[in-house]
This record gives sequence, C-alpha cells and structure tokens, in this order.
Amino acid sequence: MGSIVFEGVRKSFGGTEVIKGVSFRVSGGEVVALLGPNGSGKSTLFRMTVGVVAPDAGRVEVAGVDPSADPVRAREVVGYVPEEPVLWESISLGEYLSLTASIYGVDLSPERYRAVLKVLGLEEHAGKLVGELSHGARRKAMIAAVMIRDPKALVLDEVFSGLDVASARAVKGWLREMAGKGVPVLFSTHILPIAEVVADRVVVIAEGMVVADGSPDELKEVFRSEGLEEVYLKLTGYSPEVEAIVKALARGA
Repeated sequence: MGSIVFEGVRKSFGGTEVIKGVSFRVSGGEVVALLGPNGSGKSTLFRMTVGVVAPDAGRVEVAGVDPSADPVRAREVVGYVPEEPVLWESISLGEYLSLTASIYGVDLSPERYRAVLKVLGLEEHAGKLVGELSHGARRKAMIAAVMIRDPKALVLDEVFSGLDVASARAVKGWLREMAGKGVPVLFSTHILPIAEVVADRVVVIAEGMVVADGSPDELKEVFRSEGLEEVYLKLTGYSPEVEAIVKALARGA
C-alpha cells in the first residue's frame, strides 16, 4: 500500500512560516496520531497529502504519489476527511454516497451501503438532505464516503470530533482493520485517550515543528508521565500557572 511521507517540509503563509522542516513517515499498516495545539500546522500537513496545499520546500508522498505534481491521482488514492465538513448540501445523504461511489469508480453494493450506514448510525438519515443534517451527522457522512471506497492511505483530520460513543468505537475499529490490510493511517485528534489506545505511534508538533515521535508507551517513559495527556501538556508548554488561574476562576477570585 505504500507510505505517507513528509520530508523536510516547509510552508509559509503571508510571510509567516507555519511548517518548519517537518519530517516523519507513516508506514503501511501503521496507525499514527498527529497531535498538536490549534494552529500548529496539522491541517496544513493534511491538506498537502491531497494537493490542496503545496509545500514551499521538502517532499510529500502518499502511496507513491506526489500530491503537488498529481493532485487528481492523490485524491484517488487517499481517503481524506478534512476537519470541517465539505459536502454537497442539496442532495440526500444516500445520493451523496452513491455519487461518491460513482466518482471513484466503486461498485457500491446494497449490502455495503447498508453496512456503512449501520455502523455509523446513519440509517434514519439516508433520505435527508445533507444540508439538513446535524454537525455530527455531517461528520459521519464524510467518514462514510471514505468507508465505501478502498483507499490506499487514510488521512483523517479530527476524525472523532462530533462523534457519539458508538460511532467513535466503530471508527476506531475501522482504523485498525484498515491498518491490518496494510493501509497507512494518519489521523489527528484532541481526544488523547483515543490516540493512546488506537495509535501505534504518536507524532507531536508545536509551532510548526516535530517535538516528539514515538509509541505512547515510549513517550510516557521518556517524559516520566502516567498518560499521554501529561506528555502532550509538557511538550506543548502548558504551565502550572494556568492550573492556578483556573482554580482561582472556579473560586470566583
């Protein structure tokens, strides 16, 4: 299935460098969580995998495809879910999935269609217009549109955002199943217990740079922390002073 590769990647917007020489690889069959504060560059890196954003320097490769040189092919091989839902709102959910299958040349059997709706709890929404769906249902619709395909890589930005417990569990299982087929899986999340359970490796970026890369257990050992949340807070500059302020606010001080 290939890999997802970032090698010396740099990117600036408006004269400000937001990605500063990022390098890491997601091998086939590996699940990697990319963690970092808002504005750290995660979504920019994800957009590079489908050619929406091109690096100023360095190299991005997904399943043997250079997204900057061939964005059409990149979108064929990558199952990409952006952070914000981007959908056709004037068609029904069922029509949206059928259209997606047609675009990607997928022979969507009725059995697979029903199975995808079921695992994401979308059966009752199949006939609704996409524009009428709740934020959570719209997120599920985007995931469903990737589930019906057979991508060679998964790139999922805040994939667990807005999901209920049952759907989140189903998505976690799906990520592991896809990795079991040899697919490289890269996802971001702010729900650190999920990253700790699902990911083989965790890459943490802050201010556009990789500040840690290792398995959850390795990072907890290196940073002498009991959980991934504590590791993350140490790496991203969360200070005890903030906790003191929170306690003062709670007391009404």
